[in-house]
Amino acid sequence: MRGWGWALLGLWLGAAPVSAAPDHQLCRLDALESCLSELSPQWRNILNRLWPGTVAESVQEALAGQGGVTLLTDTDALILLDPESLTRPHLVLLDHQLIERPPLRTFRTTYYHELGHVATRDSPWLERLSRPNWPEHWPEEVLADLYLFWTQLREGADLSELWAQVHLRNLGLIQAKPDWTHWSSPLLVPLLCQPDRLKALSRRPLEQFLDATLASQSAPPLAQYRLLGERQFALTPPSIAQPYLASAHRARWSALLQPTLDWLGVDSQTYLKRHHLPYHDDVCLQFP
Repeated sequence: MRGWGWALLGLWLGAAPVSAAPDHQLCRLDALESCLSELSPQWRNILNRLWPGTVAESVQEALAGQGGVTLLTDTDALILLDPESLTRPHLVLLDHQLIERPPLRTFRTTYYHELGHVATRDSPWLERLSRPNWPEHWPEEVLADLYLFWTQLREGADLSELWAQVHLRNLGLIQAKPDWTHWSSPLLVPLLCQPDRLKALSRRPLEQFLDATLASQSAPPLAQYRLLGERQFALTPPSIAQPYLASAHRARWSALLQPTLDWLGVDSQTYLKRHHLPYHDDVCLQFP
């Protein structure tokens, strides 16, 4: 984003971020006319090629109801944001109970997550985090969420604001088509269980922060978690109990979900027992 745009963004967010943002262009759906007047010919051509129509139609089609989308070329970045979509409450169908909760996403957190895609586009962790038989873009989402944590902590955010991102990722699994691509919880929750360390690490430059937060963690058993998730959040009741997996996998899986169940106002102990999963008095004991 160029100088004048960065000043405007500071007004939109309420305050400019503590850390300098990587260079990019920003386009808000609620300020589309202004955005389009400044949009470069390169991005006009890219948008039209990917989503044919007028440029305004292309932007709306690219967002498709999402809060934010980041487009990258070899040298440039375009962030698209739809602030209105971020105000919608969460409607969650859990074990035949419809639960409505206030929105977890804000303009600031969504924007910082999208900025994270730009800031980490060349990170060696993109390759290191890749897993066979797992969504291709999962590493990008993990790094974008870690950038969000890094930025939030440097601005003085409290832990509840960081936990909101975990809840958002967990809610992504409780739907007709579970969102495994954005499910960064297995790497975020262990970090939040060591808040003092996480705050201290956030004072480091971004690359050092990523190295410190990721290198210290063992690879999560994603395939095993997916087996549990597919059975637990199936649209139809399973004909058999949860698939057999090592107790440690089941214990950590339930620990990843339990804070979000509490946020939803669910009786976590009863819910987990119904799904043959352990309840924890302290979930962080599962992530020493």
